[in-house]
Amino acid sequence: MTWKIAIGSVDGININQHFGRCDRFLIYRMEPEGSYSIIEDRSYDRQAEAAGHDTHSLQNTAALLADCSIVLVSHIGPGARALLYEQGIQAMAVEAPIEQAMERLVHFLRSGRGAILQ
Repeated sequence: MTWKIAIGSVDGININQHFGRCDRFLIYRMEPEGSYSIIEDRSYDRQAEAAGHDTHSLQNTAALLADCSIVLVSHIGPGARALLYEQGIQAMAVEAPIEQAMERLVHFLRSGRGAILQ
């Protein structure tokens, strides 16, 4: 099974965005054997929405990531986590360089603990 992983990053190097404020997600594809590559850079225009942390904004962000299996961000609140979970998306809070986090994710999925993601 291949996974799409959405990563919240300002600089394209580190996972350093809070889900509720993230306006850019790097989309990676991870193959079953553990190889991965970036396939897309998705932007979300938060300026077009009302300021704040409202449910509508979180729903729009979740819809943007509907084809992803996993979201890696530096912080995520329980409401946003639940919203993603309802859509079959696993959210993880991680503050690390993207490459390091992806290697950890490969290890996690191979260990069998990631079975819920399959």
